[in-house]
Order: sequence, then structure tokens, then C-alpha cells
Amino acid sequence: MVHPFDSISFPQAAERLRGVVKRTPLVPFDVGDERIELRLKLECLQETGAFKARGAWNQVSQLSEAERAAGVVTVSSGNHGKALSWAAKRAGVRCTVVMPADAYRNKIEACRAYGAEVVLGETRALCEKLCAERVAAGATLVHPYDAARTIEGAGTVGLEIAEDWPEVDVVVVQVGGGGLLAGTSLALRRALGPRLLVVGAEPEGAPSMKLSLERGEAVALERITTKVQGLCPPYAGKLNTLVCGSTVDSVVLLSDEQIYAAQAELVLRGGWVVEPAGACALAAVLQGKLPQLALLGRSIANPVKVAAVVSGGNPDPDQLARLRA
Repeated sequence: MVHPFDSISFPQAAERLRGVVKRTPLVPFDVGDERIELRLKLECLQETGAFKARGAWNQVSQLSEAERAAGVVTVSSGNHGKALSWAAKRAGVRCTVVMPADAYRNKIEACRAYGAEVVLGETRALCEKLCAERVAAGATLVHPYDAARTIEGAGTVGLEIAEDWPEVDVVVVQVGGGGLLAGTSLALRRALGPRLLVVGAEPEGAPSMKLSLERGEAVALERITTKVQGLCPPYAGKLNTLVCGSTVDSVVLLSDEQIYAAQAELVLRGGWVVEPAGACALAAVLQGKLPQLALLGRSIANPVKVAAVVSGGNPDPDQLARLRA
């Protein structure tokens, strides 16, 4: 059976990204449980402050001449928009980012600083409509998560984890639309096989991937209650749901309070600048959401090796200041 993701090549994507994005570190982090050896994949240190730079450049670097001439457009609450603005500027391509009006002001200004046109919509539905109008007028859509080239770029996170720590037992990845989870899990499966566990972590107020995997198809959320920007798109990607259905072991849910508590650990104890969404995978570890199977028989002499992705480092400045106060 031929899958639409069979053409995805993470080594080829890594070559496109070489010298353009950073190979981020995988660093130890103590979670106070001697059964767990945790390392954090610090994508908060990535170009533009998030893993999104990987998918954005993988997309823009493969545009045809006609697509380049048409310019690119996307819908984003921030990090993908910032990354696409950066990639488009680097490539000399016009860029439009449609953003929710309540997006972090620093992310809106960051897109403009890279030369992108920013269009604000009062609701996510209106943002999707405004973006679709520009695509109908000829602009090239660069989807933030539900596209093979976006998944391919994001998946180089998993490729690097596999290369840097092939002994890893469990990898935890946050979920918004699912591009990072789909790419990372697929790359890990190809590199390390079925022996490791891959866990998605998403807000309980926007459980799009968990519901999609339970139903066997991508679903749109009727209601979103989380305040964690970046992890609350209205639906999980169709391609991402298909990939995750064969590569992900489970998806766990976290409250906003648990996610913000993990952000505080990373900022105050780790010393990194991390947005709430970037802390969701760590929250799953701190809240005991690892599969119990992974912890059986583990001890300080034989800890389970866990990698958690810290996906972004672009918090709202006021929220970060309050956290540090």
C-alpha cells in the first residue's frame, strides 16, 4: 500500500536545512524521579525561536519559480508565521501571514520585522477565510502543519534525537495540529524501529489529535478552551492523523495549569526562555503521564531514557515577566 508520506525523506530535508537552521542540543534535566533519565530537545534555541523554522525552510527552499513569483501565505498564531516570514525574506519571496487578532503582539511584530504583510482576523474561522481568499487570488499556501514538506522539515527533530541518543526509550512531543508529532514520530520509527514509545502531549482544552486517533480520522473541534497559544488549532491535520495512527503509541492530555507549571520549571530552574506551548511535553513527564509499561523495573541503575521536545521560545513578554517576578 502506498501512503502519501512514503515520499518524505528526512535525510534529504536535513541536507536542505544544513547551515540554515540549527542542530539544537539534547540536554539533561532532572525531574526528581530516579527512574527517569530525561533529556530536553531545545528547539526554543532554534532560528526564529521555534522548531517551525525547519518546516518553513523545507517548504520555501523547494518552491517553483511560479510559486516564488506568486508569494506565500499562511494562517498562524505566531511561530509558523514568524518562521515563514524569516524563510521568505531569506529566499526573497513575498509573504503574507494571517493571524488571530489576539496573537501575542511580539509575534505579530516579529512577522512584520521580517518584511511580511500581517493580516489580522477576529476569529480563527475568519483567518482561514482570509487566507483562502489570497490562495484563490494566486498566492502559494504554506500550511503550518498539514503538508508533507512541513512534516518533513519538522521531522528532522526526530532524526537528530535518533542520531544523538539512539538508546532513547520514550520520546514525548507536544501536539497542536500534529506536524511536529507526525514528523518526529515517523523519523524515529524509520531510524530506531518499533522498540521505542512515542507519546503526544496536548492541552485537554484542545484535544484534536487524541480525538482524531480515537475516531480514525481528522476531526474539527467544536469548542476550544485552552489558553495555550500554538497548541489550539481548530483541527488536527489529515495527513498528520494518518501518520500518527501508525507511529504514535498514545496521546496524553494536560491542563493549562500543568503546562504553565512546566514552563516555570524551564524558565526559572533551567534558565531558558520558553513559551507555554514549548513546555507541554515536559508537563507530561512531570505529571506522571509516561506509559507505566516504560517504568516497570526501572531504577537509578537502569532508568528509562526519555527525550522531551521543548518546541518554542517565544513567550508573551508580559507573561514571562510575571513568571519571573
